[in-house]
Amino acid sequence: MNSSNLAPVSVIVVATDFSPGSYLAIERAALLARQWDADLWLLHVFDDGLWATIKNIYDAERWAAVEPILAARNRLSQLTTEVAGRYGIRVHGETRTGRVVTEIVAFASTQSAQLLVIGEHGEDWISDTVLGGTALKVLEEANIPVLVVCRPATKVDQAAGDDSPPDAGYSYLLVAVDFSEAAERAARQAILFFPEARFLLVNAYLIPFEGRMQLAGASDADIERYRAAERLRVERKMRGFIERLAAPGELRSSEQFVRQSPATAILGQAERIGADLFVIGKHGGSVVEERLLGSVTRNVLYDAGRDVLLVP
Repeated sequence: MNSSNLAPVSVIVVATDFSPGSYLAIERAALLARQWDADLWLLHVFDDGLWATIKNIYDAERWAAVEPILAARNRLSQLTTEVAGRYGIRVHGETRTGRVVTEIVAFASTQSAQLLVIGEHGEDWISDTVLGGTALKVLEEANIPVLVVCRPATKVDQAAGDDSPPDAGYSYLLVAVDFSEAAERAARQAILFFPEARFLLVNAYLIPFEGRMQLAGASDADIERYRAAERLRVERKMRGFIERLAAPGELRSSEQFVRQSPATAILGQAERIGADLFVIGKHGGSVVEERLLGSVTRNVLYDAGRDVLLVP
């Protein structure tokens, strides 16, 4: 499997605002850090502008004598100790002040992290009104993969009442494939992270101007012929895509070709197979490509109900 140009994971950064969603992200990040023997950094960014807004809405001066930034640092220190003890891993804590996305990306770069982990959405209901908005903003500025966590990790083959940590990895990954370099990078990254998983490679295709063809007088037979030709074309491209990813027999994968819009195809196939992680690549091309990808990614994040790995 050709992944020699991809570094192993040694540092993971997980952002937390102490919301329920961020605790799910911490759990997943801790499990992955244990699996990969990686260092885990818990990062809290104190948004003083948001705190000023909270004070304007609520009578916050009466809540506590401790300054909020000090309370955040104390909570993070406690959480760092708890996570290290529960999972038996190396955990570090850091509190920063400023713009959340900028500070997250800058800190991950400073630590030379290979993975950022964030919750589906957090406490910042003012700026994060669109589900997954923070993830997209982080991905826009980050140059490393971003794992968006929305589900708790599950226990595998453990007895009822067992309080040991759940399983770390993902067992069935759905990779969105449009045969671009971005899709290939995303697939390679997913294989590097989870080499023992099963992969479903999904390509969504449509016949350009199919509705207009009908208006122009094309028969059903004409349209079916075009559909069949397009299907053969994407099947050939998929074979080449897989050959570039791995030697024959090295990748536990299957392929699915769906004549639908990308988001609909991705969500439908994930439900069909019970995938537990989506893998989506970020295009580095034109503004139009970025907007299209953003639209698909937003739709997937909004409706997935599953974790999503966004790869730049």
